[in-house]
Amino acid sequence: PGMKKVHVIFSYKGKNHLIKKNIPCKDDELTHLYTLIINPDNTYEVQIDGDKVESGKLEEDWDLLPEKKIKDPDATKPSDWDDKEYIDDPADTKPDDWDKAEHIPDPEAKKPEDWDDDMDGEWEAPMIDNPEYKGEWKPKQIKNPNYKGKWIHPEIDNPEYQPDDELYLYKSWGAVGI
Repeated sequence: PGMKKVHVIFSYKGKNHLIKKNIPCKDDELTHLYTLIINPDNTYEVQIDGDKVESGKLEEDWDLLPEKKIKDPDATKPSDWDDKEYIDDPADTKPDDWDKAEHIPDPEAKKPEDWDDDMDGEWEAPMIDNPEYKGEWKPKQIKNPNYKGKWIHPEIDNPEYQPDDELYLYKSWGAVGI
């Protein structure tokens, strides 16, 4: 079952926008009063039974406006940028006794007395897990001396972003509470 949550949806420029935050609703048999308060400074508050359960800024908690910043389309990670924090240890070598089969014939298995090679084919002991099997060998990991950190794509101001100081302002309102 999914999370039962309060849906706060704004219609802005012909599109519906659901709040990005998860606001849990009351999950019982009782009736509850849900209140949405929108302020002229573009902030909001959601209350359940008069208790504040969430608040924030309209611009931050809904995707009403384009992002203020976007990744710079002209920026690329330098070709010599090494973002692997750990690398295989070049000095580490696989031990000579490492390559053991994962399964081996059961050494305690015996060919059944009533086994007929002509009728049943050549008898083969059942396979069991090899207690000496060590899995796939992988070299130890060491810190990469050339590690430069995670490359962070530079951001620029989004030319499509235009602030709207009147996000809070609606000429007509509708609300449904169930």
